[in-house]
Amino acid sequence: MNEVQEIVDLWSLDKPNYEILGKIVYSFIQEKITDNEIIPEVHYRTKDLISIIKKVKKKKLEKEYSYNHLNDKLGIRIICKFQEEMEIIDKFIKENFIVVNTEYKHEQLDFNKLDYISNHYDSKINCLNEEFKSHTDFEHLVFEIQVRTLNQHAWSNTSHSISYKQEANMPLNLKRKVYRLLSLYELADDEFSSVNQALKDNENDLVYKLLRKLEGKFYKHAKFDFDRDTSMKDIKVILNYLEEESEKRNLIENIENFISDNEKKIIRIFDTYRGRFHEILLLTQPEIFIIWYMLRNTPFTIEDNWDNDFDIEDLNQVKTLWGNEL
Repeated sequence: MNEVQEIVDLWSLDKPNYEILGKIVYSFIQEKITDNEIIPEVHYRTKDLISIIKKVKKKKLEKEYSYNHLNDKLGIRIICKFQEEMEIIDKFIKENFIVVNTEYKHEQLDFNKLDYISNHYDSKINCLNEEFKSHTDFEHLVFEIQVRTLNQHAWSNTSHSISYKQEANMPLNLKRKVYRLLSLYELADDEFSSVNQALKDNENDLVYKLLRKLEGKFYKHAKFDFDRDTSMKDIKVILNYLEEESEKRNLIENIENFISDNEKKIIRIFDTYRGRFHEILLLTQPEIFIIWYMLRNTPFTIEDNWDNDFDIEDLNQVKTLWGNEL
């Protein structure tokens, strides 16, 4: 049997298992990664047959290589907003999967080189993990997890269309343009992280400071993203119900402890109403935590002012929901 036919036959047997495994791993990451108060994009794909054949043939020119050496027959991609989130995801992967091999692309670059950067993990499911205990049929299958930022992802996608041109005999001015372009992606990642941290540390904008405290908690419990413009407007209005600056500061200082103290109750509410968020829209925005906090600590303040700016039925709905969980 020739090599190509052997790969075709092997992949026809393996592909269904990798497709099932892809759904399992994707669902697990989607469900659990938000416990870290981040919400990256997660995608998965099984490698197509032609790509497998081409990769095996290409690698064989460099070293001993076969179909069984391929560790990216299934690929999971996690795309995060900021560089610092890559460290959180690195820990998450190592805690929840068996990592066979790790490749940090940035560590392979000299100080004066610029190139594609991301983290790659050759991994297997860990069947000691409760969520994977029933999937022992797949515990031997190795797959690749790639982690990158949005800027790294943008560069990767763009470079596919110009990388072969770099191998051509390009004029120096064009090579310099490509080099400058790549440096901008790296600089953008650094600057976005710096700005993000500066905004977190900004003590002056109470609305923004409060929203940044709440967004990670919202990702953790709601497990999806929210409308930031709506949140900024709503939080500004609700904060104005508190006439004293000291009351606003107390809310900001105590809201995280409030969420932590009531975590079991909050989890129960979100899990119970997860299929009915369209009926309770306040559950789809992080300001729900402020409303719960004020219903507990300053009920008359929020109840007396609410109908000046919002639909009173929305508050009654959330108030009943919170009360039913007592």
